[in-house]
Amino acid sequence: MYSVDELGEKFEQMTLQMKPDREGDVFCTLVRMADVEKYHRSVLYIHGFSDYFFQKELAEQFQKNGYNFYALDLRKCGRSIRPWQTPYNLYDISDYYEDIDAAVCQIKKETKGRLVLLGHSTGGLALSLYAHNRPAEPIDAMILNSPFLELNITGIKKMLIPVVSFLSRIFPNLTINKGLSLHYGNSISKKVYGEWEFNENWKPLAVSKINAVWLRAIHNAHVQVHKGLDIKCPVLVMSSDKSFKSKYWSEEFKKADAVLNVEHIRKYSSCLCKNITNVTFKDGLHDLILSAPEVREQVYITMFKWLSGIMNY
Repeated sequence: MYSVDELGEKFEQMTLQMKPDREGDVFCTLVRMADVEKYHRSVLYIHGFSDYFFQKELAEQFQKNGYNFYALDLRKCGRSIRPWQTPYNLYDISDYYEDIDAAVCQIKKETKGRLVLLGHSTGGLALSLYAHNRPAEPIDAMILNSPFLELNITGIKKMLIPVVSFLSRIFPNLTINKGLSLHYGNSISKKVYGEWEFNENWKPLAVSKINAVWLRAIHNAHVQVHKGLDIKCPVLVMSSDKSFKSKYWSEEFKKADAVLNVEHIRKYSSCLCKNITNVTFKDGLHDLILSAPEVREQVYITMFKWLSGIMNY
């Protein structure tokens, strides 16, 4: 059921079909490291908004530390986008639960032992609510890489979110001229100022517009988080030590979270559960795994040291 993935011979992918939604047939894509020893523990990685799994180094680090590595391209993202779909579109955060359920089920069929969930940004938001609403699922630990726990906006823009959320019910195709800045994409792309190569059809350098229905789904998810969750497993929350915003390019974009407000991450991570560990990294990017080598080395050390007290090394 697996085929060779675009990342090369070390990786395989499997297409999983979900229930149709308003746009038609829906799929997600499970990626795993191929031909590796089956360990007694596994990790499932979930990407962020307008993103997909391409971080081979992350997979290699987990395999090196004794984990079966899996990643999931969520519906309408990356490998899972279909021509009839609006990329990255989402009606409710719970839509992703079916994708995660399917991936977890497949992993359990293929492996035995314990499971770690690892989520970046919107993936971290989805996994937080998934773990809260699926308390019976055998999740042993969760790691959140710059989780998207609040919109990085202030003032009148923030006040307008409930209005836009309401309007999206009447005008489901409504879009908003607000998305991801080109500067973050430039800071990581090897073609510009970064060191990473990725498929820009699946991970564009900038997103100029977002769908109002997506914004409503994210807003509703944030409201749930802020009310307080009850995640049963230990949670590690990682973020940069600072955020940075500017209309113009600056080298500071290569040493800060240019997408989210890190103060929001620290504030609202306390809403997730009682057993939580917060760690910040100097000069970390929004996706800490894409930071400079010396930063991400510390990220790997932190993750595996934290896991060593939970996963029976």
